[in-house]
Amino acid sequence: MRCLIVRFKDCEGPGILLDSLKEKNYRITYHNAYDLRIQPIPDAHLIFDLIILLGGPQSVTDPFLFHFFEPWFNLVRYASSMANRKIIGICLGSQIISKALGGEVIRGEKGPEVGFLEVQVQEPHAIFNGIGSFPAFHLHEDVFTIPQGGKHLLKSEMYPNQMFSFQDRIFGIQCHLEVTASMLEVWQNVHSDFIRSAGWIPGPETESLRSQMEISGRKLFNAILEL
Repeated sequence: MRCLIVRFKDCEGPGILLDSLKEKNYRITYHNAYDLRIQPIPDAHLIFDLIILLGGPQSVTDPFLFHFFEPWFNLVRYASSMANRKIIGICLGSQIISKALGGEVIRGEKGPEVGFLEVQVQEPHAIFNGIGSFPAFHLHEDVFTIPQGGKHLLKSEMYPNQMFSFQDRIFGIQCHLEVTASMLEVWQNVHSDFIRSAGWIPGPETESLRSQMEISGRKLFNAILEL
């Protein structure tokens, strides 16, 4: 099986999700959407069994970026029309999926959601397999609505729409379950201004929370790939 991973920022990679993909013997192709010299792969929905859209600093709400996002909206729409295609979107990627499927993306009324906050299962689904709640890493200020026909899977106290599924093969995840310890260290530097503006100060419990999240994240990613 073949997987396309679309990166919107050089430091925002698949993290622990890469391990799950390798275990399932996916052949992986990367596309760096942030490099405007590179054109999207034509008819990617016909080539790849799985499409993964990762996070990034761009905003779907920015009208000046419509043409930048248009190929990715179309890719989601085309792939969603094929019953044997799977899509996973994380943070910005989840917002792209929501918008492409008829949902809305807006600036969150409560301000940025940053740091480790608990997420809870909103609607039972086979991918949770006993998971009820766990800490998740948040790094966003835009939020999505659940597209019509989607299932609302995870919520947080600050912003309720943290994860949804569509036809049990398209998954939008607002929070970052994929983050490794080394990625988080890099992000704290790269996104330092945004993190500081949100008031999050990493403490000694940070790695413990991230490790707890990784356990649940691996279970969820493996279960999604097994569907």
